[in-house]
Amino acid sequence: MTEQISIPFSWDDLCDTIHYVEWKVEEVDENGCDLEHPNIRNVLKKLQYIKARMRWADASKLESDPEFVKLIKGEIPEKESEDWKM
Repeated sequence: MTEQISIPFSWDDLCDTIHYVEWKVEEVDENGCDLEHPNIRNVLKKLQYIKARMRWADASKLESDPEFVKLIKGEIPEKESEDWKM
């Protein structure tokens, strides 16, 4: 597992990054190509999950959320909920 880092993104930065990565992944899929870095799909899921969780909880509450802690440690949530897919 790689070491986790903290990046001070604004809400707009996070939304813009998610939008751009979704767009590029869709573009690659539509063209029938392979991603240069296939792990980007997992990174995108993590970003989408973080965004969804931030909608219903302030940042201080997230630190005590077991699923969020797993995610930050590099683990994908056990079940993917439609609620956080954007």
